[in-house]
Amino acid sequence: MSRSHPAVADLHGVWQRTLAREADGSTDCVTITTWVQGPSLFGDLRQPPALDDVVGRALLMDLDRPQLLALCGQKAFAGTLHEDGDVFTWVRRIDLHPSALLPDAGTLHWADGVLVEAGLHEDYVEHWELIEQGSPAAAVLEDRLEGCAGMLVRVGSWFGYARDRPVPLPSPVVPLVDQVGGCSRRAEAAALLDCEVSIGRVHGDRWEIVRSTLPHRVGTQLRPELRSGGDWLRIRDTDPQGRARPRDWQLARVEGPARLLAAGSTWR
Repeated sequence: MSRSHPAVADLHGVWQRTLAREADGSTDCVTITTWVQGPSLFGDLRQPPALDDVVGRALLMDLDRPQLLALCGQKAFAGTLHEDGDVFTWVRRIDLHPSALLPDAGTLHWADGVLVEAGLHEDYVEHWELIEQGSPAAAVLEDRLEGCAGMLVRVGSWFGYARDRPVPLPSPVVPLVDQVGGCSRRAEAAALLDCEVSIGRVHGDRWEIVRSTLPHRVGTQLRPELRSGGDWLRIRDTDPQGRARPRDWQLARVEGPARLLAAGSTWR
């Protein structure tokens, strides 16, 4: 980390955004933003500061129209970080919102111990502070039974977990808030928002979710367990009614020691 420009290997850790400056000069220091970066896989969750007050811990099916629209104010995605010279590209495999027209790419450099990101295709600047480093591990997950993709990234005592929608968004270009707002039934709107990106902490055997795109997941445990010789990962999920149920993921690709992706493992 002594170089003026980092490599991906320097970014393994958990990062908190402290500043965002847009092209019009407006700044944002309050959106709660956490980026968990593994060997190459990552998870990123950005939430308005008062969202908890609006939606609480309710199931999507129990939220009213204004609350469902409020959830559209989140940004959440997971994927792979690529490095090409001074340019870094966050390739999103899972995204709460429709895919952007241009790649999520920018340059990174250090300034007084702060990681500064400058947009390549969009005019923005973000400041990031490292809050924890540790041995990283991550996996691309597949649920062939339900036809959805997932991802798990762990760094030290933090983890990021993502699960895509079983069914893609109806439109790849219409903003999420417009698609949700155009639904005539609550169940349709809830299905559009059924994309999970969660951030959590590891304390011994407890993998507790502390923030999530799905309000009812906050405070629950992920409980990852390697099965079938390490080819599968079982986690604790919930059904649409909020009842706990297992979800079995096939490990399509693993980065780092797979044992770090299971409850009860230690990283030091």
